[in-house]
Amino acid sequence: MVGLRSRLILMLLVVMGLSFLLLVVGVNYGLRGDVHNLAQRSVDAGSSALSSAIDARAENVRSTILQGSAQTALASALASKNHPALATVASDIAVSGNLSFVVITDTRGAVLAGSRAASGTLATDQVISQAGLGSMTGGLQLLDGPELHALGVTTRPPVLAVTTASPVNVNGKVIGVLYGGSLVDATMRAFDDVSSLTGGQAGVAIDGALVATSLATKEGVKETGMQIGHAAEVANRATYSGEQTVDGTEYFVKISPLTGYDGKVIGAYWFAIPFAQFAAIVNNTLRQIAVWGVIGLGIALVAGSIAASRIGRAISLRSDEVNESARQLKVLVVGGEVSGDHVERTRETLARIASLVSGDDADNPGGAQLRTLAHQAVDEVVVIDTLTGELSTRMRDAASRVERLSAVAQELDELVAGARRSRN
Repeated sequence: MVGLRSRLILMLLVVMGLSFLLLVVGVNYGLRGDVHNLAQRSVDAGSSALSSAIDARAENVRSTILQGSAQTALASALASKNHPALATVASDIAVSGNLSFVVITDTRGAVLAGSRAASGTLATDQVISQAGLGSMTGGLQLLDGPELHALGVTTRPPVLAVTTASPVNVNGKVIGVLYGGSLVDATMRAFDDVSSLTGGQAGVAIDGALVATSLATKEGVKETGMQIGHAAEVANRATYSGEQTVDGTEYFVKISPLTGYDGKVIGAYWFAIPFAQFAAIVNNTLRQIAVWGVIGLGIALVAGSIAASRIGRAISLRSDEVNESARQLKVLVVGGEVSGDHVERTRETLARIASLVSGDDADNPGGAQLRTLAHQAVDEVVVIDTLTGELSTRMRDAASRVERLSAVAQELDELVAGARRSRN
């Protein structure tokens, strides 16, 4: 039989165990929600950093082309149709701005010279067409096969590039266009810079496949061509945020629309952070809760054992006192019953004495007086016997109550000790 002390300790363990379990479940649920929000904010910030890096590169290209279009050497070479001089100017501008390509065209888009082996026409390029009309323009642009051929770029189309076209003016008249840009591909350092700054992986996708990224395989090869999914959502200007597995690694990603200079969606920004960074927060917190929870359970167990022992000792002490009182009351009950028996026997003895002295008064002059005294004694004993009977009835009732009290005390003993104790 389990004792009170053991029951109290067991109850304490069960209550604290359930509380601890509910705490862990609640903290785990709340933490995972908070971690999801943290991951969302992290990829939002990383995606913004990637967009800002591309915008910064676009501004650098714009500044380089704007400064180049203002060179006197360029205007003079255009005016004189000096193709070697134009090629030299284009190469110098490309080097100074670290541009992937620079070409010089007439106002209709015919290529005159470039930093590469450029030839042909770019008449269908809207950026160059607007510059030929006197408006400087540019931004993110998808270049197709003919445009790449005219620029002297041998990369497989379509190619994403940050471009700018600026008119070249002489005496207020547009005589040509300076067009240049930087390819957004695996060689672009902006992605690695963003990755180093944010701790995530950055990339740009066209038609749902990465064309430039900081993400590399275990062999160090850039993950270009990898499908990132959700292309239809991005095409409809929607943004996707959630978990994605790449090469066996789980990431939390954000895929958002990438728009060109004309406002049309031409691709997608892709930014990802390893989900293990966020899972580690949850696991570490739960581990700390588990460690401190076990320590708390141990302390509570020690404190509960001490408290249960004190309660058990107090109850045992009171039980012993009740048992002792019951034993003493039993003695009184037995004594009362014995006294009643003695009174009864005394009454009978006096009655027999009275009958013996009931002879003739002449033969026994003192007999009358003795008989009178005997009858008086019998009457007194009758009164005492009556009182003793009443007392005996009450004592028997008290004895019954004592038995019940003894049973309660015995049950208290069994409750505290956890085992059946012998009755005295």
